[in-house]
Amino acid sequence: MNRYLSALFIMLLYSSVAVANENVAGGIAGVWIPPNMGPISGGIIYAFNTDSGSPPDIDGSRHLPDALALTDSEGKFSLRLPAGTYYLTSWKKAAGPAPGPPEEGDLHALSRDEKGSPVKYTVKSGVITDHVVLRQATVFKSPAVRITDGVTAITGTLTTFEGTPLADAFVQVYINEDVKGKPCYVSYKTGKDGKFIVKIDHEGAYYLAVRANYGVGRPVNGEILGIYGGEMASPVNVKDKSVTSGIDIKVGQFIDNKQG
Repeated sequence: MNRYLSALFIMLLYSSVAVANENVAGGIAGVWIPPNMGPISGGIIYAFNTDSGSPPDIDGSRHLPDALALTDSEGKFSLRLPAGTYYLTSWKKAAGPAPGPPEEGDLHALSRDEKGSPVKYTVKSGVITDHVVLRQATVFKSPAVRITDGVTAITGTLTTFEGTPLADAFVQVYINEDVKGKPCYVSYKTGKDGKFIVKIDHEGAYYLAVRANYGVGRPVNGEILGIYGGEMASPVNVKDKSVTSGIDIKVGQFIDNKQG
């Protein structure tokens, strides 16, 4: 994905956030400057509302962020946010800009306090919480897919219609049957075996879609696309502290009949 497409995709991915927050004066401002590295330019700071569930990455759960900001040449950033409480993560691609969860070799960190607990940043309406300093940065390593007692999760395999395991795809989890809008949870990219795991915060009926890109918006012609259940999404019923397995999804190419 080239720089233009990456920037365009980020704009589309977060356009709803930008519109929703257009008149909001509150926010968080600061700098990403890890020790022995200096200011991190060209990074992305993500804000996750704490109401969305557990902190991102702390247990393998992935939520789409509520907002983002790019760091400038001095590592500075400014997030515009509605009133609420947020977790912050910082991230910089090892190989060029592209949206999505962190991948092998990226710099990545969840903001934590001295005791290792995720920091919760409070935003008040009309107030900028500034002078925030993000000092953590580690080289990201993809987590092993692990199932442990007490985990609430969905697992399965992505394949093409010919039966070939599908790598480099995201599974996005929704509470709405039309699988549109912002998903509740997102998997890491699938590996060569096509297997995925998505950890869930609580039980319920969920709907799954597969995309090559991370986020929302109408698929482009030729993009891979899959929905659990086929053209009409089927619910995956998840129980607390239980793993719902065998959720296998066939993935094909999206054909845009509106084009041409």
